Amino acid sequence: MNRAFLKPGLFLLMALGALGAAVSSHSPAGYLCVLLLIPTGGFLFAAHTWHGRIFYLVCSGELLVIACGALMIWAGLFTAWMLAGVVLLDLGMLEGKEDVNVFILFCCVTLFLVAGMQLSNHVLVPLLLLAAGTGLVLFFQDIRNYQLRKKYTGAGS
Repeated sequence: MNRAFLKPGLFLLMALGALGAAVSSHSPAGYLCVLLLIPTGGFLFAAHTWHGRIFYLVCSGELLVIACGALMIWAGLFTAWMLAGVVLLDLGMLEGKEDVNVFILFCCVTLFLVAGMQLSNHVLVPLLLLAAGTGLVLFFQDIRNYQLRKKYTGAGS
């Protein structure tokens, strides 16, 4: 299945989220979201041969996510989802059906965490839950990689 059209589509959705945050904020700070689309799009489309291009894409995209999130938390979350999708596609980590399901699970978990932050007006508890969940996922991923390495190479390291 050809997924070459997905990256520009996700970037377009990211741009729409940033524009939505800029328009709905009724603030001159909204122009920052629009301006931050330029380096993010540049690293995505124009810098194909750069070593470390993904790192620069993530850095510029996170600035966009922070700017959108400062104006409206839901626009920041949407922009973060689209940035994660673009990066995963660029790394080749969003190829199979299982990968897409895990990405959708990530989106659902972050949606509930942001909804909890929005409703409770507290950030610490949902962020601690997110950190604990991330730690558990990384722990189980590390165990899985160890078991696969042990099974197929016969070594533990």
